[in-house]
Amino acid sequence: MANNEALKIGPFRIAPRIRDGQQSGKWFLDIPPHVSLEGRRTRRSFDTKSEAMSEARQLLRSLQIDGALRGFHRPVAGITFSELSQRWLSTQADRVATQKKRVISLQTHAFRLKALLGPLADLDIERISAKDIVDYQKIRLAVGRSPATINSEIRLLRQILSWAVDHDLLHKIPKVEPIPEPRKRLSVPTIEEIVRVVAALPPNLALLIRFLAETGCRKGEAFSLTWADVDELHNAILIRRKAGWTPKTAHSDRDVFVGATLMKELVAAKHAALKQALDDRASASLVFLGRGGGRMWNFEKALATAIKKAGVTRDGAEMHITPHMLRKAHATWLKQRGVDDVILQPRLGHAPGSRVTAYNYVHLPSEAMKSTIIDLETERTNLD
Repeated sequence: MANNEALKIGPFRIAPRIRDGQQSGKWFLDIPPHVSLEGRRTRRSFDTKSEAMSEARQLLRSLQIDGALRGFHRPVAGITFSELSQRWLSTQADRVATQKKRVISLQTHAFRLKALLGPLADLDIERISAKDIVDYQKIRLAVGRSPATINSEIRLLRQILSWAVDHDLLHKIPKVEPIPEPRKRLSVPTIEEIVRVVAALPPNLALLIRFLAETGCRKGEAFSLTWADVDELHNAILIRRKAGWTPKTAHSDRDVFVGATLMKELVAAKHAALKQALDDRASASLVFLGRGGGRMWNFEKALATAIKKAGVTRDGAEMHITPHMLRKAHATWLKQRGVDDVILQPRLGHAPGSRVTAYNYVHLPSEAMKSTIIDLETERTNLD
């Protein structure tokens, strides 16, 4: 074979570059679309034939070793991840309109999708490989995103690709190992500390914080609660779907039973609200109102002030307590009292058998672990 003739190495073609009918002295490597990561024919230019051949051999070796991982053998779908995402978002908007999905869930997914579109937007969905997803994990770790955040983004990616599979747009979803998420060590407030915080709050906020601490309800459930949801006869709070608001999951639709004292305070607040009502729709009005009588949104400053006044600290600093921490504190308190997960899960609105309850919500204090100490020497002495 003459030194200036074209040749093939596997699926790759190497040929001299012709300019004005003559060889320019440079060589190009032709990469066909079925093995190109971009899903289209590409050409790379090299100064010498040997450089082009070396690159072709490396690419061929990559195909042989890593072909299945990267998906070189797969046909292109003709749909980029950006285009697929737009279609998927449109279907999710329809689900929101038909009350099958919460608005906040769609907003959260749209926010996470922005990160995914950065490196993946222009990739053909058939060419999104396990290696691409691992590279995405590395990129997000490098910019300081937490493993939990990255894993949630990858779960969304798999959800979108799964939708594509269901609609015959994609053959299969690449499998990728999630990043390990170290369990956070969280110190929840004690019952006594919350009692002090409640005493330091104005009456309207004191009732709200007491409600969150005694029921373990989510912030959104409390803020959307109407007087019609307060069942005085059975001392229960009814978490139900209503106009403009949907519970987080199907298991979040539940009855939460409360103590007689909390119900008494809620009833007193209801009567006060009825006296101020100007029409007969008072039963549909919100239980917890913000400033000006509108919807409650934020009370962090007032809560921080009460925490400081109550002297609730951790490690020498004022404790940062949020509504979600009160939910975890409620779960922890009940667990310390011996309440089984079979009871705890439906109270919190978790699915039966969910690992989330024990893993993310129960945070037993270090003192509770002291009961696990076994001293054989003491046991021997007692036997003597």
